[in-house]
Formats: sequence, structure tokens, C-alpha cells
Amino acid sequence: MPRRRILPALLALTLPLAARAQSRALDGYVAEGLRQNLTLRQQAMATERSAAAVREARGNFLPSATLNARYTNFSGSGVDFGQFINPVFATLNQLTGTNQFPTDVNVRLPLRQETTVRLAQPVFQPAILFGVRAADAARDAQVATQEATAVAVAAEIRGAYLQHAKARRLAELRAATRALLEEQVRVMTRLIEAGRATPDALSRARAELSEAIQLQAEAEQLVQASAQAFNLMLARPLTDAIVLDGDTLGFGELPSLEAAIDAGGARRPELRALGAAERAATAQRRAVQSNHLPTLAVALDYGFQGNEYRFTAEDDFTSVSLVASWSLFNGGKDAARAEQARYEARRLALQGDEARRGVELQVRLAWQAAVVARTAIRTAEDQRAAAVRTHELVSRRAEEGLASPLELSQARTQMTAAELNAVLTTYDYYLRRVELDRAAALYPRAMP
Repeated sequence: MPRRRILPALLALTLPLAARAQSRALDGYVAEGLRQNLTLRQQAMATERSAAAVREARGNFLPSATLNARYTNFSGSGVDFGQFINPVFATLNQLTGTNQFPTDVNVRLPLRQETTVRLAQPVFQPAILFGVRAADAARDAQVATQEATAVAVAAEIRGAYLQHAKARRLAELRAATRALLEEQVRVMTRLIEAGRATPDALSRARAELSEAIQLQAEAEQLVQASAQAFNLMLARPLTDAIVLDGDTLGFGELPSLEAAIDAGGARRPELRALGAAERAATAQRRAVQSNHLPTLAVALDYGFQGNEYRFTAEDDFTSVSLVASWSLFNGGKDAARAEQARYEARRLALQGDEARRGVELQVRLAWQAAVVARTAIRTAEDQRAAAVRTHELVSRRAEEGLASPLELSQARTQMTAAELNAVLTTYDYYLRRVELDRAAALYPRAMP
């Protein structure tokens, strides 16, 4: 490859990436990874379970209908009201001289069968209301926990994607360096043929080419390893190709420290999870305390009873009951349970305060690291540009026989090192941005 094509290729490899606001390829991979992640699937099932618990708690507000059936085969001395009624009826028959009143009445209790349908409706049960609030808060805590897992998984996927992108950039740089050294070997061969260089210069150039070939092989192996690790994270076939969306890696402008801290305090799912858990503990305490209040319910019963199974108008009955209950003393168990819930709520409140301070520290450290890494990009770019210009000058002088092969080798080594440093510094900044996005919960923008 001619040198005039090699140098522009090297320049294109290490220009700072123009970070934009969105990367469709990377966002698509993150969405795919969130869908395939087994931990998130488990979290989603736990969220569905907590939502079902909320529906269960709300169902206590609704009336309940039950079908009850009883059949009794009674033996022994029971209560038979016929023993009291039959003598009276016999006396009445004697007085009236008729058989108008039966004397074989059998009213043994309990009756053999009773089949009823009961409709019950709570009227005043405060524990139901607080139970619903506790279930709602527990569901919110689980949703926040799922979102926290999604933020962590997204950061891991983005980091793996950047590692693969960096490996590919380095492999391209190694390939371009090899092409440059191959051109240098050809130049040295022509110079020796023209009597303008010594054979040791050619030997040195060939040794550097051999080293470049080895480094290129190692870089290509790193590309394959990083690609396989990324595909494994997304539950894809290990050999699937990975699309790099050019320079759009989804990074916008670096936010201010104040904005990042505010975002972390408002968006971190861990803080919302702790707040929801505190609300759940408070609702549980109120539910236990409400056990000291009376409860009131209405029950409607309709059914059939008798010594035989007959479902006629003569055998049915209807009853309406107003049921009140008031727990006056249960050994202090409710008070102890309420105290446990109160201490749990206080513990979660303190944990939330500590977590908020921890989030602020994480955001500060991540933001400061990103600022330093961004500054290092400018320094690395200046060093790279200077090294490229030096190599160009030394290369022209070497072709004219004015620079020694050693000077050319040193200039090429310095340029390669500067190019590598520019790539590493750029991707180090992107990885720092991933950590900042994770600390401030800036990504993903929409939870699955």
C-alpha cells in the first residue's frame, strides 16, 4: 500500500469519535440483552407476582359468595321438640273430640341436612385498606428493583460493546501498522539496491514487521474473544456478527455535576425501592394497629334445610346477619407486631438516607473521572498529531537518504504508540461515561 494512503488510514482510525445522542445499533443490542437476560426474567416474574398480590388484597373489598352443605346422621339422646308438642296436641284432640292436631310430630335437632348460599360483604375493616397500601408499596419496591437490575445489565452490555469496538479499532490500527512496515521493508530494499542504506537497516525493518504481524494476530484474537463474550451476554450464537454503528455510540454532551447529582437522586431505582419498602412497612404497622378497632360485616344466607333433600318453597329460608367483632385482648401480640413494623420502617428510612449519600458520592466520582478522561482525549490527540507529522517528515528524509533507518524506526514507533494511546484514551472516556450513566441512572432512557 503506498504511504500516501497508509497515513490517512491511520489518521481515520484514531480521530476522536463524534459522540451523538443516540446509537440505534447499541440501543438495539441493549434492548435485546434486557429481553434475554435471565435475571431480568426472574425479576419480571417477581413483579407479576407482586401485582397479583395487589389484586388479592383489593379483592378483600368485594363481597364473597360461598356454598355450604351439611348432612348429619344423629344418634343418641338429642333434642326432639316433638316430645313436648305431641302431648299438647293429644290433649287438644280430646277436648275438641277430633283428630285435627297431629300427635306424631318429629322435630329432632339438628335437622339432617342444610344447604345454603352465603353472601358476605365487609362494611368496616380498616386492615383491608392498609393491606392494599402495603401490597401496592411492595409492588412498587419490586418494580424499582427490576429497574435497578435493568440499569446494571444495560451498563454491562454497553461496556462489553465498547470493549469489542475498542478491540476492532486496535486490530485495524495493527493492520495499518503492518502495512506501513511492509512498505518500509520495500523502501529499505530499494535503498540498499541503490547503495544508500546498509543491510542491517533491512534486517531491523523485517524484525519490526514480524513483531507487527504477531501483534496483529493477538489483536484479531482479542476481537474474536470480545465478540464471543458480547454475544454470550445477549444469549446469541457466539459467532454472530456485531454491527458497530460507526461513531454513534449513544453519548451526548457531558452533563454538569449538579444535573448528574439531581438525576441520580431522582432516577436511581434503588432509592425508589427503599422508599417503597418504607411505605410498605408503615402500612403494615397501620394494619396491625387497626386490629384494635371493631369490624363490621353483613351476611345474607339463603338455603334449604330439613330431614330430607327437598328444594321447595316450604323448605327454604332466608336470613340477614349483621356481624360485629372486636378484639379486646390477644396477649399483646398485635402491639409487638406493630412495634416490629415501626422499627423496620425507621431502619429503611435510615438506609434510604445513607443510600442517597452513597449515590451522590458515586455520581461525583464517576463525573470527575469522565471529566479527566475527556481532557486526556485532547492531550492524546495532540500527541498523536505531533507524532504523525514527525513520522511524515522523517519518512521523506529517509527516502532522500537524509535520515537513518534508526530515526525512521523511532518515529514510526512513537507514532504507533500515540495512535494506540489515542484509541485507548477515547474508549476509556466512553467507559467512564457508561459508569456515569449507571450512577446517575441516565440509561436506559425507557425501562423494559
